[in-house]
Amino acid sequence: MRNLFFALLMLAVVQIGPLRLASAHPHVWVDALAFMGFDEGRLTTIRMQWAFDEFFSEILFQDFDWNDNGQFDEDELAAMRQGAFEGLGEVNFFTDFRIGGEQVSWDGARDFGVAVSEDGRTVAYSFTLDVPGAPDPYTDAISLSIYDPEFYVELNFIDDEPLRFRDLPGGACGYSFVEATDNPIYFGLVTPIRAEILCEEVTG
Repeated sequence: MRNLFFALLMLAVVQIGPLRLASAHPHVWVDALAFMGFDEGRLTTIRMQWAFDEFFSEILFQDFDWNDNGQFDEDELAAMRQGAFEGLGEVNFFTDFRIGGEQVSWDGARDFGVAVSEDGRTVAYSFTLDVPGAPDPYTDAISLSIYDPEFYVELNFIDDEPLRFRDLPGGACGYSFVEATDNPIYFGLVTPIRAEILCEEVTG
């Protein structure tokens, strides 16, 4: 076990039951949103938001909502960060960002936060990754995919604007989803989806 996140994951594996295990390998599901942050035209940050499924959210409530108020207070949040988030650095925070085809390694994450949905049923992580080298999105080939290489966690981008671009004056960015056939996971049985990002300067 890398840390408590993976201990909680194994708890989900045990509790989810043989029927569901027979139908799919993942045991935790995440809906993800990425905010791409720019500074003077360079890509400098990626702010990730992960919304967990109700089952895994309930496990997080059980382990960290010590006063049962349906929220995570400051001490509970600190415990969650240490026990159920920081260890994800060992798997690159499930965030595969590439510059010119080369995958970057994240030097930790910052600004960790946790939100609870309005109905109180799901938990969402948010955190910021600093992009090394601040690539030029107009000239560098950049892409983003999200996955757990062991496929215990299934991460999918949300349907509505899954990549959003901030602080990009004088330019416009878009993306297209392709299968990352050069990077199969889970013994070659699963092909992640990759967002290829293209930015163009706007004139006139």
